[in-house]
Parts: sequence; C-alpha cells; structure tokens
Amino acid sequence: MNRRTDLVKNQLPAQGQLILEAAEETTDGIVFRVRVKDAPHCPACSESLVWYHSRYVRRLRDLPWQGKPVEIHLQTRRFRCRNKECARKVFAERLPALADRRARETARLWEIVGVVGYALGGLPGERLLHRLGIKRSDDTLLRRVKTRGRAASQPKVRVLSVDDWAWRKKQRYGTMLLDLERSQVIDLLPVRSADSFAEWLGLHPEVEVITRDACMPMEAARARLPQSKSRTASTWFPTWVKRQSAIFSNSR
Repeated sequence: MNRRTDLVKNQLPAQGQLILEAAEETTDGIVFRVRVKDAPHCPACSESLVWYHSRYVRRLRDLPWQGKPVEIHLQTRRFRCRNKECARKVFAERLPALADRRARETARLWEIVGVVGYALGGLPGERLLHRLGIKRSDDTLLRRVKTRGRAASQPKVRVLSVDDWAWRKKQRYGTMLLDLERSQVIDLLPVRSADSFAEWLGLHPEVEVITRDACMPMEAARARLPQSKSRTASTWFPTWVKRQSAIFSNSR
C-alpha cells in the first residue's frame, strides 16, 4: 500500500510541497485531495506569526492519468497576519509551483496546452489534446498562445519584423511581430490596424529598426513614431524583385 501511495505522490506537481490525503476515482475521473506542507508566511512582510482564519478548496485540473481526467482538490487555508504594521491583514496560502493565483489548472497543464497551441494552432491542437484526454476548444488554444506571448519575459527588441497572420484566410487577419535578431515570434495582435500596432510600439520604445511588407496600416503607424525611432527597411521580396528586374534589363 505504501508503494502505491509513493507512486501517486511522485506524480503530483510541486513535489515535496504537498501532502496527499486521499485519492479517489469518480465517474468524472480521478481526484487527489492534498494540502500544503510548508508553514504559512505573510506574503507582504514575510511574518511567520499568523492566526488561522478559515479555509476553502481550490479545484485544479491536472494532466490526465491513463486517459482519465485528473482534478486536484487543494485545501487552502486563510490566515491573519499578526504584524500590526503590515498592510495585509488576511491572506491565503500560495503555491506558485502548483498553480498561479486564481488559476483553475496546474502550471504544467497550462504550459502543455500553450505549447500544443503554439505548435499546431487551433483545430489541429484541439484534436490532439482530445486524443490525449485534455478537453480544450480551439478558441482556448489561441487565447493561450497570446497569453503565453504576453506573460513570457522577452528581452528588448531592437530589430522588429511586422507581418500578417490569419484567423481565417481571406476573412480575418491579425498582426504578427517577430524579433529578427533572435528569430522568434514575440507577440500576436488580434487585428491588423495602425492603431493597435502604434499602441504596441508605444509600449516598446527600444525598437530601432522595423522591417515590413508594403502594408499601408503599418506604414501609417510608423509615421506616428518620433524620427529617432522611424527607421524602416523593406522585406527581402521587393529587393529581390528589383534585383531580378535589373538583371533582366541588362541582359536585353
């Protein structure tokens, strides 16, 4: 029996920080009831002298087990800080290694859904996740991709490339922003407009060079920038066309 319990404990996220109280199999899947192992500390002043206030249960979706949905029921306690000078009076236990604040799924499940959405996109990613026992819609995957792009700590961008991406071809388009020096997509804007691009540039004053296609909205947004930040370069295709035209003219 102890070996089985150890097997379950080793599969839980945030190993060493949770105490397994029970494991149940229901009609909806598998439920693990856990609680936090570490002693509570006030997140504002790091005070360890606290009073018990109340408790509640956080229900977090986790990675499936043998094709069955898994849900973690975390007994979360609230405490009162005894430090009279602390601005935080009541706080709840936090466990970033398990899940973010107010999240309804574990951090590892959140990451897996985001990676699949980034690699496959909406509908293909939805079909793959359903085969793996994770039920997510294509809209959820697309939102997760955009959330991951905003949440990730990206280094400063010096050379920016602007292009289009399609929600649905010939119907709805957004704006794709790439860091050319690192060959990485850094953000996806939901619409293709000068206003949204200009707003993004206003939040990233470190951009020095912008490469783009012959798109008027992007040109209009660039014109709104200060002259010190308005250097642009066309993409390779117009340059290639001019070069081929010159070669053809010289050969005649």
